[in-house]
Amino acid sequence: MSSSWKELKEFDLSKENLIKLLNNEIPAIRIKGFASDEECAAFTEAMKSANIKTYGKAAVGYIGMAQVEYRWDKTKEDYFADVKSAYTDQQFVFDNSFNPMQRLIDRLSECWGGSVGIAKEPGFGDYFAGIIRFASKGIALHADYAPFNSPGYAIENIDSQLGWNLFVEVPSGGGVTTVYNEPWTPEMKDGTPPPSYGLDRSLVEGSESFDYAPGKGDVVLFNSRNPHEISPGEAGSDKERLQIGSFIGRLADTNQLVLWA
Repeated sequence: MSSSWKELKEFDLSKENLIKLLNNEIPAIRIKGFASDEECAAFTEAMKSANIKTYGKAAVGYIGMAQVEYRWDKTKEDYFADVKSAYTDQQFVFDNSFNPMQRLIDRLSECWGGSVGIAKEPGFGDYFAGIIRFASKGIALHADYAPFNSPGYAIENIDSQLGWNLFVEVPSGGGVTTVYNEPWTPEMKDGTPPPSYGLDRSLVEGSESFDYAPGKGDVVLFNSRNPHEISPGEAGSDKERLQIGSFIGRLADTNQLVLWA
């Protein structure tokens, strides 16, 4: 992975820029106007009526499921047994608004030229992709990279990982994501996934960084192996930071892009 970004700015979606982002040569890609105001409003309304759960120390509200929540005390069988119900909860939102997951897959397929789709686990089937989150409280410094987060799962075979989010509602201020150019390379002990949330700030001290603000109807992609954090939404704002997203991993041997949450 590149040790420095070529330019500290957001880039448009193209195959060339996707490769650069996967290689950590640029900080972010933004797809402006991915969803209309009407679609965002319908998605927001549907979110608030769906089956909302919470995870993490910040008690982030979410719809769907996150694979990393199954790292230590649950089995692969547990994870895939829960995928169906997670998709049922997600589908409620899609049925009452629109399907940004399929739209994102279509957009990526148009420019990538290779296979793009939901990640699959041999013997189990599809992963869950497209977690819907209420992220106005902010999220602490963390990193996401399946070879360290998910040993024993097929997604550990990726060689690069992106995160993407579509923002359907944004606060009047705050809610800014800061990405640090310091690819996460923890020590694995006996194949046990290391903690990836609430990372020590010494890991990013002096590192190159890039901030991006959420934009209603926009999709932003970045390299999620880099430690990143989200500031809380501005106090008193009548809007929340509402989003849907997943990870995108590159399988180098087949040039496939696979998605999971």
